[in-house]
Amino acid sequence: MSDLVRKLAAALVMSALLTPASYAQEFPESDRQKAEEAKKKAEQKATDEAYKATIKRTQDANKNVDPWGNLRTPSAGGNK
Repeated sequence: MSDLVRKLAAALVMSALLTPASYAQEFPESDRQKAEEAKKKAEQKATDEAYKATIKRTQDANKNVDPWGNLRTPSAGGNK
């Protein structure tokens, strides 16, 4: 009986030691996974380009803004 328990314990220890190694293996990607990843990358790229374009337009618009420009009147005599 003790021989059976010893063999069972040895098998249990070996299986416990081999389990992490089997989880470390990567499975090859399927065509579906590759297509989803390519789609995500394309969406991310489009989002980044739109963000950069918006920031550029915002910065260009802010350079020439003079909110008080229409309210000022040119004075020839200076400040009073």
